[in-house]
Amino acid sequence: MEGKKIFIVEDDMIIQMFIERILANLGLEVMGEARTSDETLAFLKNNRPDFILMDIGLAGDKDGVETAEMINDLYQIPIIFLTGNSDKPTLERAKKTNPIGFISKPIDEASLKNVMMKFFNN
Repeated sequence: MEGKKIFIVEDDMIIQMFIERILANLGLEVMGEARTSDETLAFLKNNRPDFILMDIGLAGDKDGVETAEMINDLYQIPIIFLTGNSDKPTLERAKKTNPIGFISKPIDEASLKNVMMKFFNN
């Protein structure tokens, strides 16, 4: 898993810092983070992470699903969604973006590690 680069899109700074710590402990490099769709797309113009952890319920004018659709069209970077209590229609929209996984909030260290291991050991 070492050397893989991850980008975190999460509008809750405490959750984002918690995720960063876990990923660093796994030997993964967090190459950046964003809180909004616009920040995410601006970052991706010049940077290519190996994958993105994307909050479905982003604040701002575009949610995580809409942002993922744009990322798929422009960059084809694999996405793992972070989801709180997303409603069924939102989850259905998210599934259509072909994410590599979902992690439910509140995030616990074991489930985050399991998803990372599954992705990077394939």
